[in-house]
Amino acid sequence: MSKKSFTVSMLLGLAFANGVFAADPKTEKDELVINSVTYIEDDASFKLGFNTADYLPEGFNPYEVYFDLDAIIFVEEEASIKVNSRKYLPKGFDAYAYPRDVEGFNYIDTNDDVEVDFDTAKHLPKGFNPYKK
Repeated sequence: MSKKSFTVSMLLGLAFANGVFAADPKTEKDELVINSVTYIEDDASFKLGFNTADYLPEGFNPYEVYFDLDAIIFVEEEASIKVNSRKYLPKGFDAYAYPRDVEGFNYIDTNDDVEVDFDTAKHLPKGFNPYKK
């Protein structure tokens, strides 16, 4: 009996170990799947149809810094434009106020029907059916 229980416990242990290692993301099987993906490299070189050196100054080096951004002095000024928006808003308007009741909420109802004031059939081809596939 002990030989049977030893064999069964060894088989269960091997099955458990196989299950533990199967969850390992760094298995050879996963590496083969990643290596089987072909990568298409784009060629970064393309021809513009003209020589760009003709339009650049002599001795131009794109990697040389010609000016120092730290030398620019930025002056911060407060906005001097003053607009009195109160005359365009309703009396007692508070942009930060919370709605007090259900009527204060504005929402768009998706079930609202939209009516178009003109006949769309005049602008569509004859026999047009938007629901036909």
